[in-house]
Amino acid sequence: MFGFRRKSIVVASPVDGAVISISKLSDPVFREDVLGRGIAVKPYSGYVRAPAKGVISLMFETGHAVNLLTDSGIELLIHVGIDTVKLKGRHYTIRKNINDNVDPGDILMEFDADAIRAEGYDTVTPVVVCNPYAFSDILFAPEGEVKAGDPLITLKV
Repeated sequence: MFGFRRKSIVVASPVDGAVISISKLSDPVFREDVLGRGIAVKPYSGYVRAPAKGVISLMFETGHAVNLLTDSGIELLIHVGIDTVKLKGRHYTIRKNINDNVDPGDILMEFDADAIRAEGYDTVTPVVVCNPYAFSDILFAPEGEVKAGDPLITLKV
């Protein structure tokens, strides 16, 4: 029998923090995979870094979320916090803009986690593959500690 190995693509964590299952989130849009399949990280710091090489396809003007199209064809959404669009950009600083090319580790945005939490919002950060149908399998890091740049999502082509 001839076997073959499927190609794997690894997406890094965009933040330092604690990995949690997206199924545990309060927001049904994320919990029920409405936007795609993902995982979440409870951030320890206020920096969101590019998890892969690609281009910014959308930077929300409020700075709370960013879409990235990776060079390997993954459409990623990184969303800092639950319902944080209601903050209207308070506590967020955008560092990259639409159509900017990014390399792994580039800072995409900064946020003040303490100020966001003080206003009553959760800073948990879903990382969602918005085109899961393009991959034969998607695997997520186990719950536990992760640093920005560590493997978070593995996609099989």
